[in-house]
Amino acid sequence: MKVTLQPSGAELEVGIGESILDAALRLGYECPQGCRNGNCHACAARLVEGRVRQGDEVLDHGELLACQAEPLADCVLHWDGVLAPGELPVRELSCQLIDCEALGGDVLRVRLRAPAGKPPRYHAGQYLQLQREDGSFSSFSLASAPDMGRELELHVLAREASAKELLAFIRRQGFARVRLPFGEAHLGELPDGPLVLIAAGTGMAQMQSLVEHCRANGFAKPIHLYWGARRPEDFYRLPYGEEWQHLPNLHLHRVVSDLCGWEGRCGLLHEAVREDFADLRALQVYASGSPGMVYATLDALVEGGMEARQMRADVFAYAPRT
Repeated sequence: MKVTLQPSGAELEVGIGESILDAALRLGYECPQGCRNGNCHACAARLVEGRVRQGDEVLDHGELLACQAEPLADCVLHWDGVLAPGELPVRELSCQLIDCEALGGDVLRVRLRAPAGKPPRYHAGQYLQLQREDGSFSSFSLASAPDMGRELELHVLAREASAKELLAFIRRQGFARVRLPFGEAHLGELPDGPLVLIAAGTGMAQMQSLVEHCRANGFAKPIHLYWGARRPEDFYRLPYGEEWQHLPNLHLHRVVSDLCGWEGRCGLLHEAVREDFADLRALQVYASGSPGMVYATLDALVEGGMEARQMRADVFAYAPRT
């Protein structure tokens, strides 16, 4: 039987005589559950469509207990708190401010520490939201990797008034209220082939998270990291730059778009990638930057032979093309 979960839209294939909870756990879902004997109601859900057997009763609507209910037909359930395989719950934490360090190019490295006993859960490449003084939230890529435990790192470009005000607010408080994790352009699992990471400006924060996660987990396949800026002085100091120089599989390419004649590469990021790879079919590509930059990169790489599904970017979710 097929059981469709709301609000996620996930579909479960439930065997004959199998409870909905058992099927969800078998398929790798993380579900609200407790005693599994029908007394705690932790797995309570609402039956929207279909029929189930629960003990001696047959239900066609209303509340059911997923640990007891066995579908008799295809069903639709409203079941809150169910997480798909690899999905992590969004949590709010008050994190201590460790340091705000200038990295150059008007970028500050903001380091936070989560409370003891509450290590943050996220995948490499995801982002968090910082609460502002007026209660609203702003999004920033995580530059830290999950392997760093309680410490969270951000790279904040402090040129606009809004960013300066947020940093001043956090410094006055000595802590920051954060929500995490968010974003689908992450490394839940390490790939089987080479990685191409493409970042504009502080999009490097997301790429640092991916590189550090790969380093911590012994990823040995090639990583080509393309970092773009308008001018050479816009590149900031990378916190792990010296250590990265000793990684045999990491290749860092700095590309400047508005000033040719400096000692490094010039042009657009997707031009650099296409210059370096005659065949794009084996690559897994992650991109971070403005919607215009990301979509221009996607179009150029697809034109060069890459399939669109090989590239991941959070832009695809928050700024979809019509």
